[in-house]
Amino acid sequence: MAERNKVHSSSLEVYILSVIRGRPGVLASIVRGVLTILSILYSAGLQSYLLLYSIKLKRSVRLSCPVICVGNMTTGGTGKTPTVEALCRLLHCRGKRPAIILRGYGGENEYGCAVVSDGESILLTAAQSGDEAQLLAKLLPGIPIIVGKDRIRSGRLAIERFAPDLIIMDDGFQHWRLHRDVDIVLLNAERPFDNGWTLPRGMLREPKQNLRRAGIIILTGVEQAGSQRTAESKLEIERYAPGVEIYKANLEADRLESLSGDLSYEIGWFKDKRILAMSAIGNPDSFEKLLTANGANLVSTSRYKDHEAIDEQELNRLSEIAINEQADAIVTTVKDAVKLPAIKTRIPILILVVEMRIQNESAFLRQTLSRIETDHAIS
Repeated sequence: MAERNKVHSSSLEVYILSVIRGRPGVLASIVRGVLTILSILYSAGLQSYLLLYSIKLKRSVRLSCPVICVGNMTTGGTGKTPTVEALCRLLHCRGKRPAIILRGYGGENEYGCAVVSDGESILLTAAQSGDEAQLLAKLLPGIPIIVGKDRIRSGRLAIERFAPDLIIMDDGFQHWRLHRDVDIVLLNAERPFDNGWTLPRGMLREPKQNLRRAGIIILTGVEQAGSQRTAESKLEIERYAPGVEIYKANLEADRLESLSGDLSYEIGWFKDKRILAMSAIGNPDSFEKLLTANGANLVSTSRYKDHEAIDEQELNRLSEIAINEQADAIVTTVKDAVKLPAIKTRIPILILVVEMRIQNESAFLRQTLSRIETDHAIS
């Protein structure tokens, strides 16, 4: 198996990740000690900054329409983009007109402010908008999408241009400058707080006790975690966010589509098929487990850094590996597919289309709307 679990990252990145995961040895212990000191300093600086907001020396800016934030506590994938998509569809069914703002990580307009979709047409390429914004634009026709690191500026542009009922901020739990009417925080059911340490000793963006800022919590990946681990995670979360409603959700495989978009397959097609899995996402384990759970035989996997673009040369190289492994297809994620070059390969490239299914979604939506209707009459 030529490329099983190959990670296209620097050796330093791989080593540091192994260290924070408990790598044995004297050198690893020394490195962990240094990372621990840096983590303590990082947390202290972050908490000092947050204190300025608590004592009103800094103030969040409130927009003229409600803001719902979908964010998380850790780096890596917890399913924010599929959750934003699911939330938008639920709101649309209630007659709401949302707009989405997000950073546009890796795109040319990340440090500017640009309209990706005006609700009728997609105006930017994936290179200009970033992969997540491009994906949302394709999945959610009719919903304006704006990218830019300054979410206040993006939100004001959305209101000025499109007059939405509300704004959904994708990945903004740590963006304190913009007032939110409700923070929806996603946590992975298997490892909700990773190893419990903030960056760089762990994967937490901020200390666990800050979860008390959440208005609603969604535990994702509950099927993969299993009922016992999910229950344990729920109890741990309740210690840090007592009284906050916790919902459960799963990322479920919906269908397969060809990269060209002219063919579609039911998930049952996977059964006994030999697959090369290719992804550049925050949580490749979740993607690969979803493939195997639906009957795929992973003969090779290739992982890239989150948001990394895969060029024509690399795609052709992977095609040769897949052929040598007698794979039936290369399968990638919808997030990666928006960045792939439009070329013909010797083996089919298929896209796994997924949906975030939130348990008791009617109660989830009702609570979300009730939180924002406290300050804004949008019903």
